[in-house]
Amino acid sequence: MDKVLFDTNAYRYLVKGKSSSQIGELIRKLKRKEKYNDIQTLISPIVAKELLAHITDKNDPSFEICLSAIKALYLHSSDEDAYNMIASPELLISKAFFGATIPEKEETNAAIGQMIFHIATNPTDKIFKKFRGKLQINRSHVLESERNYANAMKAFVKNTDPNAKGWQIFVDDEKKRKKVLTYIRSENCSLEIAKAFLFITYQLLAFPKEKTNINENEMMLKAKALMSIFPEPIGLQKQIFENLVNSQFNLFEHNRTNFVWDIQLMFNVGNHHVEGSKLYFVTDDKAMFRSAIKENAKYTILNYNDYMDYIK
Repeated sequence: MDKVLFDTNAYRYLVKGKSSSQIGELIRKLKRKEKYNDIQTLISPIVAKELLAHITDKNDPSFEICLSAIKALYLHSSDEDAYNMIASPELLISKAFFGATIPEKEETNAAIGQMIFHIATNPTDKIFKKFRGKLQINRSHVLESERNYANAMKAFVKNTDPNAKGWQIFVDDEKKRKKVLTYIRSENCSLEIAKAFLFITYQLLAFPKEKTNINENEMMLKAKALMSIFPEPIGLQKQIFENLVNSQFNLFEHNRTNFVWDIQLMFNVGNHHVEGSKLYFVTDDKAMFRSAIKENAKYTILNYNDYMDYIK
């Protein structure tokens, strides 16, 4: 049985302009076709977090469509009140490279699943009041993560070109820009990004205090392995670096802070299996498609219409 994940925009596109009853009927048809094609749908905790962040405040411009998308997400990925959720990137990395887990992340995913279930099946004022605190915590974490990512990319610009006045690196020096691009496209850059993923996860692990540092050689070996297994998120991060060199790519504009979630979702794109089954990813995001194609993963990523055509 193949597995499939829909990204945030795929669910928003699916429910756009549809009533609650129409969404329910569409999901029933979709699941019948998927069952016929031996496909099981999974929930991404990243997608769930993004959608939940927009229903914390009823004045949010995206409140209604995200509430509908949450209903579609849960109905699409559940069976008899049980839902199927894939591990978040931190949990994937912690288990695969450190042989450990992160209890806080597991608890967070469980809380996300609980909110998705109740809000999708019974979106009453009572339910929103019950989960108000958790919804606010989730929204704060989403906004903080996006802000931190944008600030990190701004720091990359300033560290690379201390004289940069905007977001573009070495605006008047093509030679220096080419040198930076050469590094970004190198294996060393990929290794540094892989090490960053590992380090972030390692810091979250509940190891004893005396094990606060990891051997550099061991980290390098793990980084090379991660680079081989998960080239897609690394490739997307490198695309963003290139954009910062080639244009005024302000991460605080045009919802670009969402790249922090796109990069995490790219851990689900590529030659991956869940419980022995091939994993596919549905999105219409152009940057994610470019990264997948560049890393030879184009057959594991589908746009919304192609997926619907595939299952007929």
